[in-house]
Amino acid sequence: MDADRVRAQLDRILASATFAEAERSSRFLRFVVDRALAGRRGEIKETVIAVEALGRSPSFDPKTDPIVRVEARRLRDRLNSYYENEGKGEHVLIGLPKGGYVPEFAERQTPPQPVTTTHRIALFAGWALFGIAAAILIWLSSRKGQDSSATLRLSILPPGNASFESFAISPDGRELAFTAARNGTILLWVRALDSLDAKPIAGTENASYPFWSPDSRSIAFFAIHKLKTIDIAGGPARDIADVVVGRGGAWSTNGIIAFCPRPIGALYQVATTGGVPKPLTTLDPAHAEVAHGFPQFLPDGIHFLYLAASSRPGESSIRAGSLGSTTSKIVLSSDTPAAYAPVFPGHPRSLLFVHDGALIAQPFDPERLELRSERSVLVSEVRSRRWRHAGFSISGNGVLLYENGRAEDQQLTWFDRQGHVLEEIGPHNKYVALALSPDDRHVAILRDDDPATMFHTIWLMDLSREAATTALRIRQLRNLNLRLSGRRTRIPFFSAGVMIAACASWCRR
Repeated sequence: MDADRVRAQLDRILASATFAEAERSSRFLRFVVDRALAGRRGEIKETVIAVEALGRSPSFDPKTDPIVRVEARRLRDRLNSYYENEGKGEHVLIGLPKGGYVPEFAERQTPPQPVTTTHRIALFAGWALFGIAAAILIWLSSRKGQDSSATLRLSILPPGNASFESFAISPDGRELAFTAARNGTILLWVRALDSLDAKPIAGTENASYPFWSPDSRSIAFFAIHKLKTIDIAGGPARDIADVVVGRGGAWSTNGIIAFCPRPIGALYQVATTGGVPKPLTTLDPAHAEVAHGFPQFLPDGIHFLYLAASSRPGESSIRAGSLGSTTSKIVLSSDTPAAYAPVFPGHPRSLLFVHDGALIAQPFDPERLELRSERSVLVSEVRSRRWRHAGFSISGNGVLLYENGRAEDQQLTWFDRQGHVLEEIGPHNKYVALALSPDDRHVAILRDDDPATMFHTIWLMDLSREAATTALRIRQLRNLNLRLSGRRTRIPFFSAGVMIAACASWCRR
């Protein structure tokens, strides 16, 4: 095919809305197309792409860093999306074949036929902040007489007028527990995967981070200042332990719950019947650890994995510990929680974790507590939050639930009372929470955008200018003043579980 036509097509693709905020995909595509057109196809290799197109160091090792495979999958998805939408009338086709990185160029002979769907559902978060992607279920069938590698992909939508907050699949892979906000109240919900209905559980107001008992009959969750458990068959919630703000827990087959009682500090353990919690882990000052959270017990009920957050960039990790000992070992460098998958068709026993926005599986020996072999990409984009939200949950029999998309895709948006989009405000970002000023002129935004620490930053945005120009780091806030519409206003927020009335200087120009 004529090189000039291909280059012109490349320019149109890179200028499209599909690639507008996809810097890596754009660099990847331009690099491989330019090399192919220059007759240098032999240079289109994984290591060369990583170093010259994606900015990795010359010591790049594809066995430990899957960035090229991850970005190749994302690039294929974006190209498909472009040609199905903006580029559906284009005659020059640029593609990236599966299993390789050398691009293919082709001529479209006939216009594409319009694709129709019988049903579309538009879902908007009720408070107009999070563009929550629908949670996607991959149901890996293990029934007799079926191909064990077969998959059934389903979309799980939240109840009407609600939005997902956190979720966990039951160990037997039959039930989904999630927290969802509806009409201003967050509740714990349970839905059987063979049912279309989700049921709220009474007495679970303000629930967060649910996790299941090993027999899939009970759920533990965090509420205001409490760790609680409740039977899904019915009955009142039971108080197990006091907490400040919980950050994940796990239920052992030995009748022990490991949990994080506050955003800063180590893990604790308590009997499933309640009692006085005891320290379970100790922070490692050599790695500048500031918090342990989101534990998961391994099959023996004694050893467990957990996230160890460090205040130094690149030193957060997944550690393995055990009941009765405060010593631990580093398994993996990561700043999001991981999960052990004892069964996963097509894979050996594996550790699942998020790396560079993609869900990765790597073989794991639960006896030696060691990773083995090469990583593989399961899902190219999973919505996760650094030190807070893994974005996926795996059952003991291989049912994987994950939330599609990226945290940076969240968009601040105005809606009318009928749910119609009026206006988008500001850039896409990792928004955590917001508070609108009484005069609707300003908004205080909590953002997860500081790569060096585990602290959020508060941004104050002038909605008339669509600019967030003032950043306040939570741990540095002192007695400052916030002036909105000529009057002094306080912004309340939580920091390490303590309610602080913070004020920020804001002068309208």
